[in-house]
Amino acid sequence: MSRLLLSFLVFCLCLPLNASADTKEKSTDYRLQKDDVLRMTVYQEDELGSETQIGKSGFVSFPLIGSIKVLGLTVKEAEEAVRVLYEKDYLVSAKVNLTVLSYSKKWVVVGGEVRRPGTIEYPEEGSLDLRGAIAQAGGLMETGNEGSITLRRKSGATSTHSLGGSGGIILKHGDMLTVNRTAMNQSSVTVSGQVNRPGIIAFPKRGGLNLVTAIAQAGGFSRIANRKNVTVRRNGRPHIIDYRALDAGKETFSLRAGDIIIVKESIW
Repeated sequence: MSRLLLSFLVFCLCLPLNASADTKEKSTDYRLQKDDVLRMTVYQEDELGSETQIGKSGFVSFPLIGSIKVLGLTVKEAEEAVRVLYEKDYLVSAKVNLTVLSYSKKWVVVGGEVRRPGTIEYPEEGSLDLRGAIAQAGGLMETGNEGSITLRRKSGATSTHSLGGSGGIILKHGDMLTVNRTAMNQSSVTVSGQVNRPGIIAFPKRGGLNLVTAIAQAGGFSRIANRKNVTVRRNGRPHIIDYRALDAGKETFSLRAGDIIIVKESIW
């Protein structure tokens, strides 16, 4: 009995040590990103404590030293940069501690012939592949073409994949997937990306369908939509449309059955 008790105690003592090592490793490897929220404390300098969020520019602001760029730095690297600035003009020996209160959300967009088109949150740990993202979007509809899935990277690069052979396609934050429809189902258009209700817009029984009407039926643009460059993919070819001219009534853009409308995120 005593030997079993001793083994159990040793096991319990090892658990927090391993957990601490894992946490330290993640903290060391993680690089700060836009929208991360940081908390700073300085030993014996309570008035310098603050919480701040990393903006699009990558800068944060701290008491006395002002703005400093931390985007892409590890937490330890950011701590060192802040310490140097405080010791330069204000403190003799600054003991700075930075912690990440909350991490920025990462996402991919899945549109086209899926059951629940929209934004899929990227996991905080691990990765997300093409098949996993489509599964989270409810899977393919009956009209979906499993051999024609368009992947648009945040960088702008596009490629086409099949569902069966996509196991090794790892997605990244900001990627957009569009499941194309089969050739027998071309009486609609797909609106994906930064609209409030991405999905399929059916052509009216009579008359045509233009880009302004399709965007309106998709719930309008999201808060971060890029209205200047709206992409309409037609027969595999992209057409870049400045929606602002359409909205002002100066121009019109008629859609065709099978068009795919992609609204990207604004860079500003």
